[in-house]
Amino acid sequence: MIKWTMINIYLLLMFLIIKNNNNNNNYNNITKYNKDMDLYSIQSPYIKNMNIIKRGYHTSLNNKLIIVQKDNKNNNKNNLEMDNFYKWLVGFTDGDGSFYIKLNDKKYLRFFYGFRMHIDDKACLEKIRNMLNMPSNFEETTKTIMLVNSQKKWLYSNIVTIFDKYPCLTIKYYSYYKWKMAMINNLNGMSYNNKDLLNIKNTINNYEVISNLKIPYDKMNDYWILGFIEAEGSFDTSPKRNICGFNVSQHKRSINTLKAIKSYVLNNWKPIDNTPLLIKNKLLKDWDSSIKLTKPDKNGVIKLEFNRMDFLYYVILPKLYSLKWYSRKEIDFQLWKTTMEIYMKGLHNTTKGSNLLKLINNNINKKRYYSNYNIPPFGVPAPVAGPRN
Repeated sequence: MIKWTMINIYLLLMFLIIKNNNNNNNYNNITKYNKDMDLYSIQSPYIKNMNIIKRGYHTSLNNKLIIVQKDNKNNNKNNLEMDNFYKWLVGFTDGDGSFYIKLNDKKYLRFFYGFRMHIDDKACLEKIRNMLNMPSNFEETTKTIMLVNSQKKWLYSNIVTIFDKYPCLTIKYYSYYKWKMAMINNLNGMSYNNKDLLNIKNTINNYEVISNLKIPYDKMNDYWILGFIEAEGSFDTSPKRNICGFNVSQHKRSINTLKAIKSYVLNNWKPIDNTPLLIKNKLLKDWDSSIKLTKPDKNGVIKLEFNRMDFLYYVILPKLYSLKWYSRKEIDFQLWKTTMEIYMKGLHNTTKGSNLLKLINNNINKKRYYSNYNIPPFGVPAPVAGPRN
């Protein structure tokens, strides 16, 4: 029994080589891709589109956000990376983070910001702590881990600075505002009676909308979406139907957040440059129907669903692949991306491809926690990594 990792996935993929000798122009019924073209050995998922992805997203992103000067190239790169991390952090906090207040001796306010996650997500919290230089220790149990800070001056100088520049885009926007204002008043020496203290503590996270404040959805950006996906997204596969899906879920009180994500993606994310013309035209024709909102379930949860394979393959996958991930959700994305490649290239019709899909389906999303599997003893060369930010 050995720990299942993405390396094992790539090692198995190195053996998936299909070559058809026929030369007709039939299209795969899932992708409309020429299935009689030479299908290459998958050394790295999306290897054919490396330059396209880099040209389509990396360069245009850098040109848009940064003016490079020879003497300051490294500083500009570092500043851009930190800005992108801050945007990611806000999205991740919108999904999995917390702002809250406790009372000490029923008369002193203590302010907290942090995360409570599965113990297997410790590496993600370590990255957050290191990137923020957060003066905090971890609190661990056998199943969970917490990273929390309660130093008012540090919170005000760091967290408030970030979240004022890159605001929350869910109902948590109002929780942050109430938390911040209470902290500012506290730092300025404002005194409260016991009733006021309890009211402040209990209303921070009561989901109450502040009528004169509007959530600034126009601040939506790629890295906020990525952070939110790493907290609230789910990458799905359907072995019976040979398709993949992807969704982001929220309680119905944040339905406007999901609508804003849909609007942002449809207006800003486009098919990659080498999308076959026939597929591209079909995508653009049905563009507005590529993302759908579900009705609330019995718990009031709504999903934003992305289920069209061509839209996922030529729009969503390359965009997400171009961004820098910070949590273990990247493993789910890599497994999902590999599954997508297998389906789109017809490799699910091979024995090795079918067996690999079974391993992936037993390993994705929550199944990846504490998972160990017997991996077939294939002797293959090391995989080649693709380009990432």
